[in-house]
Amino acid sequence: MAYQSLRLEYLQIPPVSRAYTTACVLTTAAVQLELITPFQLYFNPELIFKHFQIWRLITNFLFFGPVGFNFLFNMIFLYRYCRMLEEGSFRGRTADFVFMFLFGGFLMTRLDRMSKSEELLTQGLQLDTYIFSWKMCFPISLVE
Repeated sequence: MAYQSLRLEYLQIPPVSRAYTTACVLTTAAVQLELITPFQLYFNPELIFKHFQIWRLITNFLFFGPVGFNFLFNMIFLYRYCRMLEEGSFRGRTADFVFMFLFGGFLMTRLDRMSKSEELLTQGLQLDTYIFSWKMCFPISLVE
């Protein structure tokens, strides 16, 4: 019975927020279980373009560090603000929400490349993007 209510609650999450949050949790769980290492996830242009490790374009946005208190709060913020954005400002405009995800990721990656950093794990920046976007859409609401 509890399984059904948990399943129904999970399915009520908007599709993009559900997919991204699930991917973040599964990626972090895979690292925690040592199925993969963080070194297989970070953004490295040489490995992407010379060795065709294309997954690095996406996986650097999915890993939020080891499981712990910080990870728990990151997942709560990610779930809460992505869901509120998708149900509020982007209601009925899933493609626009996906475009915001992709455009934000592209800008973060591009700005990092301009800074000449060696590697990139953008989990904190991605979360800040969603909170900032939510705050711009709902300026009188408090960030909790």
